[in-house]
Amino acid sequence: MSLFDSIGCVSIAVPSIEEALPAYTDGLGLEATSEVITSERGYNLRWIELGRDGKPFLELLEPTSDEEPISRFLEKRGPGVYQVRLFVDDLDAAVAELEGRGMRMTRGEDVPGQARVAFVHPRSTHGVLFEIMERKE
Repeated sequence: MSLFDSIGCVSIAVPSIEEALPAYTDGLGLEATSEVITSERGYNLRWIELGRDGKPFLELLEPTSDEEPISRFLEKRGPGVYQVRLFVDDLDAAVAELEGRGMRMTRGEDVPGQARVAFVHPRSTHGVLFEIMERKE
């Protein structure tokens, strides 16, 4: 049985949402379900729906600053998969199990009333950052 119960989203780093979006909407026929949203964390994002209920989804991430991780990712690796979000019911148990399997973990910032997260370092997964999110009740 899998530790994870579903994929939340796949985040894709792009230099420009405006330039990348047609590949997903016109080319793949997917539906962009949001306008561009500016994050306080140094990037813009746009969601692209995949499932019937809006999940899972893709999100295009465009850096707004050269100092942010997405900018550094693009500089080193170019456009591509930046992060995969996986859901679990019990974050603490998942982190303990993953650490027991030798995965390098980093705890995310717990914000009251919002989801708790942890991250599997990309060095443990051949270059992909995994965000492990506790499903809210």
